[in-house]
Amino acid sequence: MKEACDEENPYSRGSEGEEPTEPPLEDCTVVVRGGYKRIKDYLDSLKPALYEYNSLIRHTGYYLKPVHKVYYKTIDGRSKLYEYYGRYWWKIARKGSKRRLVYVGTEKPEGLPEPPSLELEGVKLIVEDDTVVLDCKSYKKIEHILSGLEVEFVRTS
Repeated sequence: MKEACDEENPYSRGSEGEEPTEPPLEDCTVVVRGGYKRIKDYLDSLKPALYEYNSLIRHTGYYLKPVHKVYYKTIDGRSKLYEYYGRYWWKIARKGSKRRLVYVGTEKPEGLPEPPSLELEGVKLIVEDDTVVLDCKSYKKIEHILSGLEVEFVRTS
């Protein structure tokens, strides 16, 4: 279960046919250049705790992932990556020698211990190369992670 945050893991990605939901555009949008690397570094720092937690709950058949990714092709052929951070619970389903993950929801299944905390929980963003685009509410929540980077605030109202 070590690959909870690993990009190479096909289970860590959303469906290519899935329609993303835009991050809510409250009063502004924030563009942070270099932000994606900083967020990935933060997630990497959480991996040991996530691996330990998923090993602890392995016997229950549940699995916790901290991020849901949706890949989306625009009309002009460009790819966009939408990422949603939170607690996404999956059940491991086996059929013969094959296994797959079945999405259970965002509520912790009954009887499981409390998972590690995730400061990114509730954050939604769009990734364009190493730049992230997010709403002001999400930015305020993780401003300390993105501090020192080039930030552009764009008014939407």
